[in-house]
Amino acid sequence: MNQEDLQALEEIARKAGASAVKVVDVAKIKRGVWPRLKCQYGCEQYASNLCCPPYTPDISFMNRFLDEYGTGLLVQYTKAMNLRDIKDWQEFDRILNNELLMVLLKVEKSGMMRNYYKAFALKAGRCGLCRICNLKKCIHPESARPSMEACGIDVLALAKDYGFSARLLKGPVKQVSVYGLVLLE
Repeated sequence: MNQEDLQALEEIARKAGASAVKVVDVAKIKRGVWPRLKCQYGCEQYASNLCCPPYTPDISFMNRFLDEYGTGLLVQYTKAMNLRDIKDWQEFDRILNNELLMVLLKVEKSGMMRNYYKAFALKAGRCGLCRICNLKKCIHPESARPSMEACGIDVLALAKDYGFSARLLKGPVKQVSVYGLVLLE
C-alpha cells in the first residue's frame, strides 16, 4: 500500500472529524465468535437492524471477508458530552454513531477514488441511519455497513492494540469515543 495514499486518507479522516487515525494490519486484528454472541446475549438492539446479527453474514463468511484485506485505518471519533444535557441516551448514541459513519464513508470513498476499489468501512455498534430499521429491505444501502462485532472483531482489543485507551464507560463521563475501521487493499 502506498504510504502517500495512507497519509492522505488519514488526513481526510481527521479533516472529516476523526480524533485519531491509526494504520492497522488486518491480519493482527483479534477476532472470535464471542463478539457476535455478545450481540445476541447482551445487546438490546439484537435483531433490530440489518447491520447486526442475525441479519449479517455468518462468522465464517465474515472471517473470509476480513482475510481479503491487508491494511486498514482505525478511526477514533470522540464527542464531548454533558450528562445533564442528554435527555435520551439512545438518541445521543445514534447521532454519535452516524457522525462516525460519515467520517468512515468519506475515507472509504476517498480510498476508492485512489484506486483502492475494495475499500470498505465497518464501525462498532449498531446502525443508526434510521430510528427504526426496515427489516425487510435497507433504505440506505449506500451508507449502511455491518458492525465490527458482526464480523467477530474484538473492538476494545483492536483499539487497545493500537494505543487507544478504550474501555467500558463508568462513572462521570465527559466524552465518548467510538471506533470504526476502513479496510483497504
